[in-house]
Amino acid sequence: MSVGAIRVLLLTHSYSPEVSPPQRRWDSFVFVMRNAGWNVQVVTPRSGPIGEGESKRRLLGSVEVGSHGEYIRGYASMKKSRRITGKILKNALDGALMLPRALLQARPNVVIATVPALPTMFIGYLVAKLFNRPLLLEMRDAWPELISDSRILRWKWLTRLAQWGVRFVQRRATMVVTVTDGFAQILTRDGVRAVHTIHNGISTRNFEPLPAAPERTDSKLHVLYLGNLGESQGLESVILASTMVSEHVKVRIVGAGTANERLRLFAQKIEADVDFQEPVRGEALRSHYQWADTCVVSLRDDWASFNHTVPSKIYELLSLGCHITGIVKGEAAQIISDADAGDIVDHDPNHIADLWRELSANRQKLNVGSTGRDWVFEKASLEKLGQKYVELIRGIAARGTNNDGH
Repeated sequence: MSVGAIRVLLLTHSYSPEVSPPQRRWDSFVFVMRNAGWNVQVVTPRSGPIGEGESKRRLLGSVEVGSHGEYIRGYASMKKSRRITGKILKNALDGALMLPRALLQARPNVVIATVPALPTMFIGYLVAKLFNRPLLLEMRDAWPELISDSRILRWKWLTRLAQWGVRFVQRRATMVVTVTDGFAQILTRDGVRAVHTIHNGISTRNFEPLPAAPERTDSKLHVLYLGNLGESQGLESVILASTMVSEHVKVRIVGAGTANERLRLFAQKIEADVDFQEPVRGEALRSHYQWADTCVVSLRDDWASFNHTVPSKIYELLSLGCHITGIVKGEAAQIISDADAGDIVDHDPNHIADLWRELSANRQKLNVGSTGRDWVFEKASLEKLGQKYVELIRGIAARGTNNDGH
C-alpha cells in the first residue's frame, strides 16, 4: 500500500458547521490532512434544523463535501438537550445510528474515533474490527475516571460496567491520543500500551486579534465567564465571590448548559448581582471579551480527573491576550502560569474575592502583554499540532491491517 494518499475515516459527534471545541480541533486537523493529499471521510450526527426536502437525505445519511474537500456523511439526530439524561440518550442514539453510516464508507486505512461522546469509541472499535483496520482513539477527557467523578450513572454496577468497557477499548486500540500529559501517564500505568499526547490549541491560520477596547464608562473590575454552564465548572464559587466585592466588581456569565437554571436561581437566592446572558457567536462574542478586564476559567476541584483536564477556552484567552482568573489546578494551572497570562486561585469564594480586590486596586496586573499569544503560536497552534497527527497516522497506516493482537 502506498501511504501517500491515506484514507482516514473520522467518527465524531461534532463537526462543521457546528461550533464546538472538538469541531474546531478537527477542522484544523482535516485541513492539514487534506493539504497532505489524503482522502478524509467524516461520519457525524446533525442536530441542527433540517430544511424542506432535506429530511429524507439526512435520515439516510447524505454525503456532503466539506470546506477542505473532505466527504461528510451526516445523519439526523435529536435536538441537543440541556439535561444530563437527554445528553446520554442523544449520545447513545447517535452512536447506534453512526455504525451503519460508517460501514457505508470506502474501506479506510485508519479509523479515528474522537471522544467525549463515549458511544463513539465503541462504534469506532467495531468499525475498525469489521474493516480490519487500525483504530486511533482520541480521548479529549479523562475517561473512565470521569464516570465516577461526575456520577452521571445512577447505579454502581452500571458505573463499573461502563468503566470496564472504556478501558477495554482503550487497551485494544492501535493508538490512544490524549490532550494532556497527565492522562497519558495514567493510561500507560493502567496497561494501555500505545499512548501519544497531542495537546489542544487554537487555529492560527485565520487569527484576528481583538480590537482596542471601547472607552470605559465605569471604574469597576469587569469579570467575564464565557462558556459552558455545566456541573464541571463549579461556578457557584464565582457567584458567591461576586457578593463579597460587589462594590468593586461586575460579573457577567455568558453561556448555556445543564446548570444554567440552577445557577440563576442560586444567584437570586443569595442576591448576587450577576449579569447572565445567552451564548453568542462572532462579533457579539468578541464584544464580550472587549468588555472584560479578566476572564474566568473554572473547573471544580473535587473531581480528581480534572487534574489532567485543560479547558480549550484557555488557549482562546491566551491568543486574545486576556488576563485569566484561573480557578483550576494541575496542568491547566501550569499552562496559565507558564504563559504568564493571569492568576491562579482555588475555589474558596473568599480567595477569589481577594484576587479581584487586588486586581481592581492594581490594574497593572491585568496587562499580560503578548506572552500568552506568543506561547500559543509556538506551542498550541492546531495547524502545527496537525502536522504531528499526520506523522502519527502515517506510521499507523504503514502497519496495514489492525494489529491489536486480541
